[in-house]
Amino acid sequence: MVKVGRNDPCPCGSGKKYKKCCIDKPLPRVGHNSFKLFPNRIWTYEEANEMSTEVIIEKLHNMGIPFEKEAFLRDVENFYSAVQLSENWYKTFKVTAVGRDEDFPWIAAWILWERLVPANKMSMEQMDDLIDKGYEYLKVNDSRGACDNWLRVWEAIKYRIKPKFKTLEYLDKQYEGCYFLSNFCQDLEHELYNAGMQDPIFFGKRIKYCREFCSFFPDEDELIIHNMRRAIAESYVCLNKFDEAKKILDNLVNDYPNNPWSYIEYGDMYWLGNDLIKDPMKAKEFYNKALKVAKDKYDKIAIEERLEDLNQ
Repeated sequence: MVKVGRNDPCPCGSGKKYKKCCIDKPLPRVGHNSFKLFPNRIWTYEEANEMSTEVIIEKLHNMGIPFEKEAFLRDVENFYSAVQLSENWYKTFKVTAVGRDEDFPWIAAWILWERLVPANKMSMEQMDDLIDKGYEYLKVNDSRGACDNWLRVWEAIKYRIKPKFKTLEYLDKQYEGCYFLSNFCQDLEHELYNAGMQDPIFFGKRIKYCREFCSFFPDEDELIIHNMRRAIAESYVCLNKFDEAKKILDNLVNDYPNNPWSYIEYGDMYWLGNDLIKDPMKAKEFYNKALKVAKDKYDKIAIEERLEDLNQ
């Protein structure tokens, strides 16, 4: 039986990765040549992408889909993915596609979305591809490359934000089945720190991103908002902008007096920061404040380890 990796092309020929297609379906037991049996069954992205825009549109017309660019550009405002858009074609028109051609409208919508729509209005398929590319960069320890891709995704997410929604829940539902938006947003914050260690310009990008996140989703989970605000302070410390960091940390302590990490972050600035700001006595003061409000075992261990280092 053929073994297929999660990120390998799905042997069904859909053009999607195995993890996003037939991973829950048993592979046919036809030996190592099974891949050769599938390509002609279903259209692939690569095959359709070799066609010109005019030829793709003509094929859609021949299937009963009266493609018009102006209508398509209106549709991408209402749909989040090429799958959703193509499903609407099937509901709206008498689509004559059968057999192998049944997936062509979806592949066509995906490719035409890439070719005809402004870059900030990405489809879910495009965003998912960039997220995957980011993880590929992380495999070779290139956080900058990962963040460059993921920040493009963030710009696309920003375009979809509706002011009346103050949490990620609405967008999480829209992108359900592709990725968890809350996880992605936290991964981006984390990798922007790693990228900043490679190139300080990314600390500035981290500050901008975290500020935008808190502005767009003010009612998001308290832990996520707290971490984003801590990340802003930490980034200022890394850039030696200590006055800005102190302002953020003062507000953090004021807004979250019972969260030990408000004080830990302040203590870290004085202990783990560079010699320009280092002050062990102030660090100890904040770590002790953190210890007074800490309830979680992990938090207490993190504080005690810092205090031990101070006393050595």
